[in-house]
Amino acid sequence: MRVIYADTLFLINFAVNYMILLATAKISATYVKRLKIVFGALLGSAYALAAVLVAQTLMQSLGFKLGAAMLMLLVCFGRKPGLLRITLIFFSISAAFGGIVLAVSLIGGASAYEALVPVSLKILIPSFALAYAVITLLFKRLGRRRPGGFVHTVIKNGDRKIEINSLVDTGNSLTDPLSGNGIIVAETEAVAPLFDGKIADVLRKGANAAQTLESLEGSGYLFRLIPYTSVGVSRGMLLAFKPEAVIINGKDKTGMLVAISPTRLSEGGIYSAIIGSQALEVRV
Repeated sequence: MRVIYADTLFLINFAVNYMILLATAKISATYVKRLKIVFGALLGSAYALAAVLVAQTLMQSLGFKLGAAMLMLLVCFGRKPGLLRITLIFFSISAAFGGIVLAVSLIGGASAYEALVPVSLKILIPSFALAYAVITLLFKRLGRRRPGGFVHTVIKNGDRKIEINSLVDTGNSLTDPLSGNGIIVAETEAVAPLFDGKIADVLRKGANAAQTLESLEGSGYLFRLIPYTSVGVSRGMLLAFKPEAVIINGKDKTGMLVAISPTRLSEGGIYSAIIGSQALEVRV
């Protein structure tokens, strides 16, 4: 009979929950503060420990387990766009991780019961690495089926950083008229974490670009207007700024501007920004 101590059970569940939530954020290209991931992982670990100690059928039921998982996601991701997609990714990683842990355990000679209670880091670490790789490969292949595909985009501004999923738009030729550098068009909610509370609030108000630029005078950041045209818009303006660093799929693209879209770019939350395919080919 295997004896599992309460502190060991709590710590193992915390480590697994943290890794799964972190992988969910990375794969979905959703910016989340690490502290929120910690709180979400702690909540899941507390539920797992309570379910074992209380040992009531109700707490161990499927409904309670799903409720605890959803509460973890809400604590970690809140009401971010694309929460449904984030939830599906979370459960996909969880299922893949559980299945791989079971397979690795059985291959390692553990009994069926022992495989269901993995307490060895020798099993957990390689199992999670394999699960993460499988799910990442799956979502990358799904992304390639869309015209242009997706790119992982990191934007840095001072000590602040966001990581978002960007759609490569083959029909988007928007560039900076002054420098000729490419422009990333990103949703307001995606770029708001790059600024302090006051500036972020001004950006979220959704006023037109010229009014927002006027409101941001004296903010310490250099914003400017970028002209654009699109279907139904013959002469539009987007508020834009030049971040300190831009990294796209691991390649340094510093020099690109970020234009702020006051409207959602993706109804399903699959991506939070759009980049023209020509902009990625220009050395900036």
